[in-house]
Amino acid sequence: MSNEKATRKSTISWLAEVTKKYLVVLSLFSTLLAIPVGFYFNKAIVSNKPLISNTVLVLAFLTIFPSMIQLKTEGLLKSMKKVKEIILSLLYVFIVSPLLAFLIAPTLGDPHIGVGYVAANVVPASSASIGYVLIAGGSIELATVLAVLTLILGIPLIPILIGMYSSSVSISVPMEPIVNSLVEVLVLPLILGQLTRYILLKTKGAPYVDKTIKPHLSLATMLSMLVLIFVLVLNQAMTIINKPMLALLIIVYQSIVIVALLLVSTVISKALKISYEDHQALAMISVTKNQSVAAAMATAALGPQSALAPALIPIIQPVLAIAYLNAESWIRKFLKS
Repeated sequence: MSNEKATRKSTISWLAEVTKKYLVVLSLFSTLLAIPVGFYFNKAIVSNKPLISNTVLVLAFLTIFPSMIQLKTEGLLKSMKKVKEIILSLLYVFIVSPLLAFLIAPTLGDPHIGVGYVAANVVPASSASIGYVLIAGGSIELATVLAVLTLILGIPLIPILIGMYSSSVSISVPMEPIVNSLVEVLVLPLILGQLTRYILLKTKGAPYVDKTIKPHLSLATMLSMLVLIFVLVLNQAMTIINKPMLALLIIVYQSIVIVALLLVSTVISKALKISYEDHQALAMISVTKNQSVAAAMATAALGPQSALAPALIPIIQPVLAIAYLNAESWIRKFLKS
């Protein structure tokens, strides 16, 4: 490797590490910057809704595609034998989380924002979820199985769950845009990402895919996510300024949901004698959600005004996930006791 390439690689690795370390702070900065910019350019934003919707879809794709290259689907059959953990994850993702969202969403007032909140809680794991599992010393193999299963099952189930809630509040939500956005920001990145991974494995080898380009992919995901948060909040600036308590309420509600799910999953894992490694995979994949997908769906179906929850949740979700990971010693003792 030439000195120039080595320097470039070390620079990218450093940038990826710094961005990851300060991701929560950068997310907050992106949010705070977008509010005054959105206020100042409000007229231009209102007159360019289609452009914003398309930008959200593109950024959602760019956020998810790199993680799909890193998704290891080789050797999944071994972890498929962990039926107990798989069933629990599916219950948390497609029953418990939607039920909590169904109860909370009507209290947000605007039914469009409520549908967006439901969308934010029925989507599969976030691109950072497997990273959380890795940091926690959890089972990456089980995490990958759960991520793939919830992603695949989410394609038919997510439109059904959103349709159930929207009909209960008498709001018409066209299913075609939701399905189309799922294809664009979940199915397409998955197919292209795995195809890219296969080609790179064949031409460059596993070390290149899993180590050499990992910092590049991680940095691309995080930067795309930060820009996506900026665009989402930019579009929601007037709502946040005019209804600050609503924005705060969404953050508080989601904090309660995440903490409750983490605590319940911990207690259940102890009762069922699930190991610490498997529990962390189960908890992180089941509780953290891919808000890029939620934003794309809400925007495609109802317009950018419905994406307030997916715009705000990335501020608090990583904070609570990292706080839970910092309780590693307590969780280990609790699950072994």
